[in-house]
Amino acid sequence: MISRLKDLFQSNKTAYACWSGFRDPQVASALARQPFDAVVLDAQHGFHDDGSLLACINEIVVAGKSPIVRLPLNRWDLCEKVLDYGALGVAAPMINTKADALAFAKSANYPGVGQRSYAPRYAATMYGLDTGAYQRATLTDTFALAQIETQEAYDNLDDILSVEGIDGILMGPSDFSISVGKTLEPDAYGPATIDLVKDVAKRTIAAGKVATCFTLTPEHANLCAECGYKLISITMDGSIIAAGAAKSFEGIKK
Repeated sequence: MISRLKDLFQSNKTAYACWSGFRDPQVASALARQPFDAVVLDAQHGFHDDGSLLACINEIVVAGKSPIVRLPLNRWDLCEKVLDYGALGVAAPMINTKADALAFAKSANYPGVGQRSYAPRYAATMYGLDTGAYQRATLTDTFALAQIETQEAYDNLDDILSVEGIDGILMGPSDFSISVGKTLEPDAYGPATIDLVKDVAKRTIAAGKVATCFTLTPEHANLCAECGYKLISITMDGSIIAAGAAKSFEGIKK
């Protein structure tokens, strides 16, 4: 169902995602069969390429969950491609200005809103739609999420949110804390940024758009849920594998 991500965002529940950087579609399949509502495939700092994104998006869709792709910096060509593959969300890093947001929105939306090139057949077939129905559905059922990761982005937040075709934001807390604190050491959701993080959610929701975020601890996830963030990434595939491997040794006599 192409509306699965939209339905999550319109529900009263907080949705949770897993961040995935590994290229193997079997990993994406295993994650999507857990209680996560969505899987975010990371093509910026993760290891995904065109082939792995195509394969992993398919596995996530087959499992009944929502595929989202975090793009590399300024890769508007890949934005169009992963939407053609069936991604329901795209997140673009370092959207710092209205001009950045406009470039992103153009690549993520068909003419009328943007300049996305016409090649809908694969994604339409994936969701059981004809091409016309798929194109119409993308107006409401696919999401362009601008990453808010710098002081500059915070200062320009209202301008970014005003861009038609930008459907919400993704809070990048580590880069945000580095930029705001002018330090090389991230302090995600620390005292220097937490009030700003809360303000980002408040202003995004007031603009009628979706606030999403990345966390790595239950404490931060619960805090973000209280702030109104609608989709919260709570772990990564590498962390899950490492924790599982470590747990295998519990109770073993060495």
